[in-house]
Amino acid sequence: MSGQLPATPVALLVVDGLQPEQVAPDAPVPRWPADQPVPAWPPSAFEAIRARLLVWEAKYEKAKRPNTVKALRADWNEFKAWCGRAGAWPLPAMPETLLRYLGDQVVLGKKAATLTRYVNSIRTLHVAAGLPCPTAQPDWALDWQGVLNRLSDVDRVVPKQATPLTSEYVAQIVGGLGDSLLDLRDAALIALATDTLCRESELAQLRVEDFKRGTLGWSVRVRRTKTDRHGISQMGAERHVAEETKAAIDSWCAAAGITEGFLFLPVGRKRNLDPSVLSGSRPIRPKEVARIIRSRALRAGVPQGATMSGHSARVGSAVEMIENGASVQDVQFAGGWQSPRMVLQYAQTAMAGQGAMANLRAKQRSRRLVGDDTQP
Repeated sequence: MSGQLPATPVALLVVDGLQPEQVAPDAPVPRWPADQPVPAWPPSAFEAIRARLLVWEAKYEKAKRPNTVKALRADWNEFKAWCGRAGAWPLPAMPETLLRYLGDQVVLGKKAATLTRYVNSIRTLHVAAGLPCPTAQPDWALDWQGVLNRLSDVDRVVPKQATPLTSEYVAQIVGGLGDSLLDLRDAALIALATDTLCRESELAQLRVEDFKRGTLGWSVRVRRTKTDRHGISQMGAERHVAEETKAAIDSWCAAAGITEGFLFLPVGRKRNLDPSVLSGSRPIRPKEVARIIRSRALRAGVPQGATMSGHSARVGSAVEMIENGASVQDVQFAGGWQSPRMVLQYAQTAMAGQGAMANLRAKQRSRRLVGDDTQP
């Protein structure tokens, strides 16, 4: 059961979908790509843009993950469609065109993170096409701040945090599971997600060979992460695995007959399956991690179980470490974050209880209690 996960190429299709009427008549003619034969006649703006995008698109598809390619394709197609309805040219987009587009998205209920992605996608296509980007205008910072102000007025600037899955809830979930293949797999997955703070995609790619025992217990090696696809930085590559979690993993592997290869395999919907029907061709898909956590939380009666996501275990462990006195840097390393920004976002409530004001009030309460005790 050590089959490799086949790579599924995804086409960006920017060039295929580009039409001459989508390029402004007065668009500047970008420099012709160096690795393309120069035509005998002077190329039009559309021809030069298309030639540049043709070269860039092939490189982008090879360099980026399929989901990233799909996201850019979807963002660009949506912007093009809006331009068609609004009578505007997507290439090169004028700053006022982009602002109108973002304004419409605010009305449609989009959030700051989504609008930021749209802006980045539009910027990416303009740079790739060799065209001036609307966000490069001197006043763009002020314009963007105006968009954020509109979002702030409707409380759509700060992203909602995933509902934390804490150790208490993990014990509640795992304690109610049985010994079927599905139960054993899900118990191992949820416990491991809590120990390692792995993302959905990282959990799905873990292998039996990634575990090792050291002088201080078990650990698992996360070969590639969202922020380190090629395993170069090694930031938080080794994650701690509790003895109880390793025991749950061993129980799952023994029942499923897994001795090598991907750790978490799909087993179907029936509660009791013969291990021989397990498919070793691929692991569970990342989106299945979220479904498993949410469904198990709901069945166990965990509060807010319906809002659990694949990030819930990651957030819950980060919060608990902060509450237990760990530094932001310690949590950052434990979860493989490249910067402390997300750690600070996740642990705001816990850190508020450890701040200077919280310490001051605690000392004041202690003094009052001591004073009360000394009264006759």
